[in-house]
Amino acid sequence: MAPYRCRPNVMLAAPVVTLSTAIARHLCADLLGRPDPAWHRLAHLVTEQLFPGSTHHTVTLASRDLKDLLAVLLDIAIDFYDATLSPEACGFTEADIQEAIDVHHHHYGPLLDC
Repeated sequence: MAPYRCRPNVMLAAPVVTLSTAIARHLCADLLGRPDPAWHRLAHLVTEQLFPGSTHHTVTLASRDLKDLLAVLLDIAIDFYDATLSPEACGFTEADIQEAIDVHHHHYGPLLDC
């Protein structure tokens, strides 16, 4: 008999990220403020999955879209580092952004190249 190995459950392997409402709103505003329409499409994909009254939203996206979303979250974290964004202005902290990214990586691992 083969020894038990910790294997990911395929039902949990969906490319998802969980965001607070404040992060999701800021993310969508950031994406809609970009000139490239591809970013607007991503904002709409995220917006469609936000539920009124929820404090956190689990967003399921295609791998490529999730990669782009995580890259934008890193850009937002850099804005905190550069002091162009403050917790008072957006309602969340750099640690909140890092937690969203870290939780995704903890549960699903790094994304594979598409």
